[in-house]
Amino acid sequence: MLFGVAGGLAEYFNIDPVLVRLVFALSIFAGGMGLIAYLVLAIIMPQGDSSAALPVDLVKENLHTIGQEAAEAAHRAEEAVRRTPSADDSGSVPEAPVG
Repeated sequence: MLFGVAGGLAEYFNIDPVLVRLVFALSIFAGGMGLIAYLVLAIIMPQGDSSAALPVDLVKENLHTIGQEAAEAAHRAEEAVRRTPSADDSGSVPEAPVG
């Protein structure tokens, strides 16, 4: 989860979040508008714990937290990559050459 846009839309429309994520992914590869739409929605959509009453306050609140959320998402991605074993890391000990 990056900014919770897909999850929020899925909750609002009462559909599976995987479908929303799939639509965003496909639209990113089909011209790139999905990325722009995702970023715009990340700025203008209220967060689950938002206390902002006015749209202007909502955008200010989201812009204030967006950097921290992006950094947390990057950290989660980095940790996931570190946990994934590489092709060279099969876990077995190479055999000594015979002869």
